[in-house]
Amino acid sequence: MKMIYLTLCLLVGNTIVAQTNADLRITSKPKDVTLYLSGAQITATASGSLKEGMQSILFTGLPAGIDQNSVQVKSNTNVLIYSVDFQVNYLQPQDNKAYKLLEDSLKIYTAQTDRLQIQVLALTEEITMLQENRSIGGANSGVSVAELTKMAEFVRTRMNDTGLKKLETEDKVERINERIRLIQQQMNVLRSASATPSGEVLVQLSAPLAGPVNFELSYYTGNCGWSPLYDIRVKEVGAPASITAKANVFQNTGQDWKNVDITLCTGNPSIGNTQPSLYPWTLYLTDPNEIRRPMMKSKALRYEDAPESTGAPSAMDAAGSRSMAENVIVDNSTATNALFRINTPFTILSSGKENFVEIQKYSVPASYSYFSIPKLDRDAFLVAKISDWQNSELLPGDANVYFENNYIGKSWFNTQLTGDTLTLALGRDNQIKIERKLVKDFNEKNLTGSMKKLTRTFEITVKNTRKSEITIELEDQIPLSSNEAISIEVLERSNAVYDAETGKLSWKLKLKPGEHQKLTMSYSVRYPKKFIVSGL
Repeated sequence: MKMIYLTLCLLVGNTIVAQTNADLRITSKPKDVTLYLSGAQITATASGSLKEGMQSILFTGLPAGIDQNSVQVKSNTNVLIYSVDFQVNYLQPQDNKAYKLLEDSLKIYTAQTDRLQIQVLALTEEITMLQENRSIGGANSGVSVAELTKMAEFVRTRMNDTGLKKLETEDKVERINERIRLIQQQMNVLRSASATPSGEVLVQLSAPLAGPVNFELSYYTGNCGWSPLYDIRVKEVGAPASITAKANVFQNTGQDWKNVDITLCTGNPSIGNTQPSLYPWTLYLTDPNEIRRPMMKSKALRYEDAPESTGAPSAMDAAGSRSMAENVIVDNSTATNALFRINTPFTILSSGKENFVEIQKYSVPASYSYFSIPKLDRDAFLVAKISDWQNSELLPGDANVYFENNYIGKSWFNTQLTGDTLTLALGRDNQIKIERKLVKDFNEKNLTGSMKKLTRTFEITVKNTRKSEITIELEDQIPLSSNEAISIEVLERSNAVYDAETGKLSWKLKLKPGEHQKLTMSYSVRYPKKFIVSGL
């Protein structure tokens, strides 16, 4: 136990020495951020004045989640850099300016309450004194009515003024104490955040001459990323669709990004970039009676009998199973990944909160049509179709859809379609009136023979109350027979396209402003009298 304690002390001691014995401490400032879907490559700048000869520099206040193999340090002079080491500082966490401001405010408010409490105490003593000194004159001396009246008026006035002033002062104390309570709550939140360890980079170098030097520090860190988000706006039917691509950016690295140049990358360097390989897939015949014995043996597989892991995909006997290659961090900003550079410097605090950054706007021509299945829903749904859409740089993501300046809802914006047409649902349109009603339901019960015949006729009315011409697609259906004893005949379909296999009826109509059109669908069902047809 003593040996463990001694070792721990030595380790802590070495950490402290590494932190305190640096010849120069420098705080860097992030300048460029290449943000991936998960993680970021950050370039920071720093400056300091070096002495001549060998020395050590400590870059402080860095994210604790830095990949130590990604750290690079450059200078603008003939400085010779011998070593670059990343370390995590658990003893001296990052400075929190917000916490210090709250701490200063707490001191000011506490001093105010102390002064006010003294005032309350003085006023309380004054009230006590007035209450205890009510007798006027001696026990044997008389007091005139005028003196008594004057004294009573003085006590009443003084008690009233003192009591009101005490209440006002106590009210001030209560309000300030509430403010102090809120500040202390926020300080507790920031205190836990400030306890987060910080990263440091220790650099051993040699300077040929003394003087100022500029440094550039680059590294990869996690706890940050972005996801795509879109705003799709259609002003009116017939107008081009406006698509705004945005990035939902977050970072909780422990270091604020203030006025940095951001480049968004669709790649993900935290996943393996080694291409997989196929291995022979062999099938075997197995005796079911022999299954239990191999299974029992496999549980006793020794460690030294296990296959070695090479980091490359390895084949297994199970169909389609393989091990994953080891994750390697690679800045793979090539043709396989798209880069979006944000033109305006941006500030993103290390809070984990969402920040929305606009990437690009697109104005694309679109064709509009309505779709309805009156049997299920009498509303017409507006659909926008964007043809010749081939923007493989954008990733699929959620989209906020707006139509005629109204928020319609969320949709999924699939940019990775194999075709060249994007279909966007723009919601219901109450200006397209649709009605479906049963106009004939006739059951011929007195047919000769053993068969019955049921005839049904529906009428669908569509009216366009918009000020522009529309195209609308409607669907309905004819029932299908599941038995040879049931025969179905289509009597009327108003020029609908009829799919005999599915029973679907499809219409495509063009309606001018104010125009309405009626569609009729009718069918008959013949079946044996002794049966009842279910499903009608």
